[in-house]
Amino acid sequence: MFRPVFINIPALKKSQKVAKTYIMIKILFFVVLFLMSCSDLKREEQLVKLNTLQTELIESQNEFQNAYIDSLHVITMASSDLERKLKQNYKSDTIDVVLGKRIDDYKRMRRMFGPLGSFGSKLKRAYKEQEGQLKTLQTDIENGFGERNKYDQYLELEKEKNKQVFDLLQEYLRIKKEAFEIYDLQHPWLSDFVVQLTSNND
Repeated sequence: MFRPVFINIPALKKSQKVAKTYIMIKILFFVVLFLMSCSDLKREEQLVKLNTLQTELIESQNEFQNAYIDSLHVITMASSDLERKLKQNYKSDTIDVVLGKRIDDYKRMRRMFGPLGSFGSKLKRAYKEQEGQLKTLQTDIENGFGERNKYDQYLELEKEKNKQVFDLLQEYLRIKKEAFEIYDLQHPWLSDFVVQLTSNND
């Protein structure tokens, strides 16, 4: 026997509302999950870039440490002493062209020692400071500290600072190479020449 079925409209509306709410929660959940995945991926990319900067800095620092001259002060004093003895013992009013060239090169070399020492001190400080900056940025990125939307900007800034340190190292190496090429060529010869002058004057 047919019996009419009466739909409970308020109950249906309530059920539909619950279903919509459930769907919205699921959508929101997946959106949050997606954003978190993107955030994790972004963080990994940033940490890879940071690791590259740290590796490059370490390699540059190793190159500097291998090239650093601990005995620069001793060499500077020795070259100054040699020049002083040369002035004291060279009595002639004229200077041979070859001798004059050797002396001019030697003086130019000695003037390089000041900037060489200054660059060495600057590089020591720069490596220490830059290492600390990169470590701090690494901690921030790993833990989400600070202004996360500026991490990429900070990475570019640290990349530029790394480059400045590397450029300073290249200038240090250039001056060192030029100065010690002159030192190796002229110091032994001039030392022997001063010994001869001293012997002749005794």
